[in-house]
Amino acid sequence: MKKFFRLSAIALCVALVVSVAAMFIACDDETKETTTYTMVAPDGAPALAAVSLIDTVDKNGSFGKLGKVEIVQSSAISTSALNADFAIVPANLAANLYNKGQKIKLLATVTQGNLYVLGVNSEVKTLKDLVGKRVFSIGQGSVPDFIFQTLLANEGIAYEQGEKAVEGKVVITYVADGSGVMSQLVAAKKSGEEAIGVIAEPAASKAFANAGATELFDLQQLWKDYTGSETLGYPQAVLIAKADVCESDPEFVDALLTEMEKNGDFIVENSERVSEILVKAYPQTSLNTAMSAQTLSRCNCNLVRISEAKDDYVAMLNSIIAIKPAAIGGKLPDDGLYYSAK
Repeated sequence: MKKFFRLSAIALCVALVVSVAAMFIACDDETKETTTYTMVAPDGAPALAAVSLIDTVDKNGSFGKLGKVEIVQSSAISTSALNADFAIVPANLAANLYNKGQKIKLLATVTQGNLYVLGVNSEVKTLKDLVGKRVFSIGQGSVPDFIFQTLLANEGIAYEQGEKAVEGKVVITYVADGSGVMSQLVAAKKSGEEAIGVIAEPAASKAFANAGATELFDLQQLWKDYTGSETLGYPQAVLIAKADVCESDPEFVDALLTEMEKNGDFIVENSERVSEILVKAYPQTSLNTAMSAQTLSRCNCNLVRISEAKDDYVAMLNSIIAIKPAAIGGKLPDDGLYYSAK
């Protein structure tokens, strides 16, 4: 009888140990399953790179472990990016954050340039024809600004910031956003005067319609000619992630990149829904009106993994170093920035 009780007690203990172990395993599995990642993107054209993902999350409640895609004011992206697992950011900001010690990885370029020089009542044919003229421009101290300045410098054209035209130079007058360029073009159309502006899609298409503007230069094509790259355009916005997420969950990182590679086709094929998707995600979005398939295709929102885009990215960073090194943290980032799929 004593032997029976001893065996029963041992069996009970074993059962308890197994039950407790199973409970911890179940809790661990549940934690893994409920782990969710977040993504942020700045309002404006860069947010277009996440439209298909936003739509998927909205319909299904998540995309795998990605539970939230948030759009924020463009001025807030530097801070918001540090609090998210994934972030779409201006191309120079990724290098800047990394050089300042942030543990991030650059996964891909997501916008390959969407800048155009438009004119009203203008006979400009070449960049050198801009000499002696005033050009309104978006993006002071950011990628659009650096690209335009690099192209001017490559042609040996002197330039400066100002409010009035100067003989022998291009004078750049900065405005807050595309609407600022638009207002100058519209006013010039009414007065019969010349106006020239650097503007991004989708605002450029509005300028064609509202101001009767004409396209003087496609900066993506000029950049391709300047660099000799086989790729049209340049990295304007990129996708970054926390380094520890890349290290611990490469399977999800690959799944996310695969999903986002579909976005370029998605926004063109579903052009009538794009603004609706963005407004639902961020009611204050500047992209709150319908955009045509042609306009969206000119936004160049095509994801290119960094393994294929690194040379183009470094070329763009080198152009920034020549103008304002502080914009990327003072130096080219080392290879630790770039994500390498396992």
